[in-house]
Amino acid sequence: MQQEELRDSKDISDLSVMNFEISDEQRLVLKVVDEACKKIRPIEDKCYLEHKFNDKVLPIFKNAHLLGLPISGKYGEGQGADALTYALALERVGQEGTGVRTFFSGHTSLGQLTLQKWGSEEQKERYLPKTTTGEMIMAFGLTEPTAGSDPGSLKTNFEPRGNYFYLNGSKAWISNGSIADLIVVFAYPKGKTEGMCAFLVEKNSEGFEASPIKNKLGLPTSDTGLLYFSDCKVPKENMLGPIGKGLSVAYTALMSGRLSVAAGCVGVTQDCLNEAVRYAQERVQHKKKIGKHQLVQREIAKISVDLEASRLLTYRAALLKAKSDAKPNDSGLRNEADWIIAQAKYCAANVSFRSADRAVQVFGANGFSFENRPARHLVDTRVCRIYEGTDQILEQKIAVKLLGNEYEAFS
Repeated sequence: MQQEELRDSKDISDLSVMNFEISDEQRLVLKVVDEACKKIRPIEDKCYLEHKFNDKVLPIFKNAHLLGLPISGKYGEGQGADALTYALALERVGQEGTGVRTFFSGHTSLGQLTLQKWGSEEQKERYLPKTTTGEMIMAFGLTEPTAGSDPGSLKTNFEPRGNYFYLNGSKAWISNGSIADLIVVFAYPKGKTEGMCAFLVEKNSEGFEASPIKNKLGLPTSDTGLLYFSDCKVPKENMLGPIGKGLSVAYTALMSGRLSVAAGCVGVTQDCLNEAVRYAQERVQHKKKIGKHQLVQREIAKISVDLEASRLLTYRAALLKAKSDAKPNDSGLRNEADWIIAQAKYCAANVSFRSADRAVQVFGANGFSFENRPARHLVDTRVCRIYEGTDQILEQKIAVKLLGNEYEAFS
């Protein structure tokens, strides 16, 4: 077959023209992200050892104009980056730690992108510019003390009274929860277990309170909050999306959130590899550098192979997300993207945790100290196998796509 025929053949997939190079535009974005991350690292190191919230993440990334990277240029300092470019940026951010990346997952992936997709033009014009400049920080309030993987068991409820909705209930384990100025909150109509709705709740709303969760296993430098709603007064114009479509809002938000976790975990694995290689080239035992020991080489090789596998799967997921974003009415493409994103999140989260463990092993006793980065990655990435979909939920989701909906465990 001639080259012209190959190019025109309907049987040849996009695999025939795969490109693993980043564009000049992406390179420029990553240069800015890298410069911001270099400023963050010494501060993050200090805050982690002091188990203190890192309040410099916001101003540093604000000054770099990165708080609205995937948001349309119509709104404030939005950059209009596609899903892959945003994933590449989060991969670099992930090298600085899961705590830093979690800020972006809560603010941008779950907050801003959800508002951009589901908000009315008035809502987007009112809030998005402020979120891209850091004047307002966003969070996503779905999980509750008794409702995690099962959103159908939410207890938070709302009822209309005059020009307002009044919300009652609580949320738990909310990234950016106690520092957020604007939160996407989910609730059922009072007395019902269907017809979930989403709301934009401002932190100064009457009847709203938030407090930070302390004594976490990891992520000491990022905020995780508890939210309380006691007749919380929300203007009717702050309902996000159509009435009764809260689950649809939540599910599309989780696609963005899972992709951000996957990308950040790829960055974590890269940092684990960097640290393991550096240490193996410096540490001397038995009169030679430990990098010359084959069993140490094995740990490094496994991190490297896992890294490339999770990275390529995450990039594929990001490309599918970008295609789906460009064709919002194509449900088949959206379902395919959702499935691959679930695989990418599941793979990258487990790879990052496994790679952190291997890096700790390379460091030996020194790896058992938070003075060294692998120890921090080990405890921090544990949550990546829980939030935005536990391992078990994602395994079930991945399998049911292959087996058929009649195999759905919770149907």
